[in-house]
Amino acid sequence: MKAAGLVRRPWAWGVVAVLACALMLSFLRFAPFFRVQHVDVQGNSQVSADEVVAAADVSEDGALMTVPLDEIASRVETLDAVAGAQVTRDWPNRVQIVVRERRPVGFIARGTGVVLVGSDGSLYREQEEWPENVPQLPDAPAALGDSYPASVDDSARAAYDVAVDLPVALRRVVGTIDAPGARTIRLVFPDGVVVEWGAPGEGDQKAAVVKALRDRRGWGTVFTVVDVSAPEAPALS
Repeated sequence: MKAAGLVRRPWAWGVVAVLACALMLSFLRFAPFFRVQHVDVQGNSQVSADEVVAAADVSEDGALMTVPLDEIASRVETLDAVAGAQVTRDWPNRVQIVVRERRPVGFIARGTGVVLVGSDGSLYREQEEWPENVPQLPDAPAALGDSYPASVDDSARAAYDVAVDLPVALRRVVGTIDAPGARTIRLVFPDGVVVEWGAPGEGDQKAAVVKALRDRRGWGTVFTVVDVSAPEAPALS
């Protein structure tokens, strides 16, 4: 009889469904099993997981269902090396944070330390140690958080463009990128070899020539200056 009554009253099924959803939501919100127990961090290398967790400031033992994902992402993105963050719920009791870090392409000397320059153009981190895997760029009259390209002249901006365009393997071994002019960029290697790069552009072709010459006997001894401004006709001296 009860089942027949429900059939005769279709709206009753709606009431049952609403009550079931309300019970389920209450269960997800208040059951201890669905409270935050772990915060996982992925994608980080320049900032530690502890730094990310501290910035995220996720409420301990709070309901996973009500975790403010966008607010947490915004807090994580205040870290200097973090360009973006994605925060998701990982049921039943984890918050997952995936960070996208700024990629350093160079640095400028500043006092007793350096400031890293990101691929997005930002001056984003000050540190005492000089990095070994990115080149020094022309100085910039700018503060942390400012845009490097917007703070320098055309020549230094061209040096930055070359740094961004360099293949990672080559960028790691260049000591300094000098900018006598916007079309006369120079790569200076720690062993003293100078590569006359010329204007920005044709980065892949120029880099291929430099790689081939670095693997050739005579680099830094027979020849110490390499001109790849016209990569189809490199010159050595």
